Amino acid sequence: MNRINKFNPPILRIQEALTVNLLRMSLAAALLAGALPSFAAELHLSLDDAVRMAMENNLSLRADTFNPAISWTDVRRARAIYNPRLDLLLDHRGANSGTSQTVQASSTLPTSSSATRERFFDANVSTEVLLPIGATASASFTNLWTQDNSGGPLSRFAQPNLTLSFSQPLLQGLGREVTERGITVASFATESALAGWRAQALSVAGNTRDQYYAVIKARDNLQTRRASLALAREIHAGNEARVRAGVLASVELLDSQLGVAQREKDLLDAEKNALDEADKLLVLLHLPPHTELVLSRSFPEAAIDRSEENAVRKALSMRPDLQQARTSLKSQEFSAKVGRNLLLPSLSLKGSAGLTGLAPDYGNAIDDLKSGKSPSWSIGLELAYPLGAVLSKLGPPPLLDIPAERLPEQLALRSALILCDAFGLAQEFGWEREGKDLGGSHCASR
Repeated sequence: MNRINKFNPPILRIQEALTVNLLRMSLAAALLAGALPSFAAELHLSLDDAVRMAMENNLSLRADTFNPAISWTDVRRARAIYNPRLDLLLDHRGANSGTSQTVQASSTLPTSSSATRERFFDANVSTEVLLPIGATASASFTNLWTQDNSGGPLSRFAQPNLTLSFSQPLLQGLGREVTERGITVASFATESALAGWRAQALSVAGNTRDQYYAVIKARDNLQTRRASLALAREIHAGNEARVRAGVLASVELLDSQLGVAQREKDLLDAEKNALDEADKLLVLLHLPPHTELVLSRSFPEAAIDRSEENAVRKALSMRPDLQQARTSLKSQEFSAKVGRNLLLPSLSLKGSAGLTGLAPDYGNAIDDLKSGKSPSWSIGLELAYPLGAVLSKLGPPPLLDIPAERLPEQLALRSALILCDAFGLAQEFGWEREGKDLGGSHCASR
C-alpha cells in the first residue's frame, strides 16, 4: 500500500499536464477556426422566388394552414346529423316468483306448489333519420319471446312488432336554418379561417416584396456612397495639387477633408444599412446567416388596369379583412335569427303506426304480423315550456340585444377605409377628378 501511494503523485502530475495540453489545443483550434475566412454561399434569387420561398418557409403561415382544414372537419362533423342511426338490442332476462300455498278439499294442511319461472328474450332493431325541416322519422322492428312453466296457453309465445313513427317540431326547431345551424356556423368559421390565412399570406408576401426592394435600394445607395466618396477624394487630391502649386490657400483643404470624412461616414452607414436589410430578408426567407444574396433586377411587367371602378371593385372583393368582417356580420345575423327561434316553446306533432303479431311460435307470429289483423296507430301534440321566471331573468341572448341597424357598422367602416385607400391611389395615378367623385366625400369626413 505504501509503494502504491509513493507513485501516486507522479501519475497525478501527468494527468494534470495532459488536461492542460488538451485545453490549450482546444483553445488554439477555436481561435484558428475564428480566424479562417468564412465562405458564404451565393444564392441567386428573383422576386417571385423570394416570395415563394418566404411563404413556404414561414412557420406561422404553415401552422395556420391547418386552421381551414380543422374548420372543414367541423363542417363534416356537423353534417353528420343527417346520417341515419342504427340501434340494435339483444336482451335476455328472467324472473322467478316465490312458492304459493294451496289448501286441498280433503285436508286442512296447506301444500306448496312449484315456483313460476319466466324467461324473456328481446331482439330489436331500429333506425332513425333527421330530415332538413327538423322532423325525425324512425322505424323499429321488435321481437319478444316469452316462456314460463305455468303450462297455460300463453306460457310460450312470440310477439313481433313493426312500428313507423315521426316527430315534427312546429315552433322551436322548425325549418332548415335551425336544423343546420351547426353546419352554417362551422361554414362561417371555415370562411373566416380561409380569410385569415389569406390575410397572413398576403402580409408575408407583401413584407417579402418590400424587403426585397429595400435590399436593392440599400445596395444602390451603397454604390452611390462609394462613388460619392471617390469623387470627394478626387476633389481633395485636386485641392492638394493646387496648394502645392500655390494657386490655392491651404485653409481650403479643411473643407475638402471634411467632405471626405463625411462621405466616409456616409459609406459606413450605407454598408451597415445594406447588411441590415439583407439580414432582414434572410430572416423572412428563413435562410442561414452569411448567405450572399444575388438579387435579380429584372421584374415582370404587370398589366395595370387603369379603370378606377374595376380597381375599387377588386379591392372590395379581395380584401381579406373585409371578407372576415362580412363573414362575422353574416354569422351574427344568423345567430340572432336562430336564437329568436330557440326562445319559442317546444311544440311537436307526433304520430306512429304499426303492426303486431302474436303466436306460440315465431313463424306463425310473423304470418300474423303480415296479415295486418292487429294494427296500431297514434297521433298527438307534445308541448314543453319551462315554468317559472328563470327564463325571463336570463333574458335574450347577447346577440339579440344588438339593434339590427348597428350590425353593419363595422362592415361599412371597413368599406369606407378601402374607398379612402382607393381614392389615394387614384390621386397617385392621376385620376384626381374621378377619385374625388368616388371617395372624396368619404375621406373628407375622416
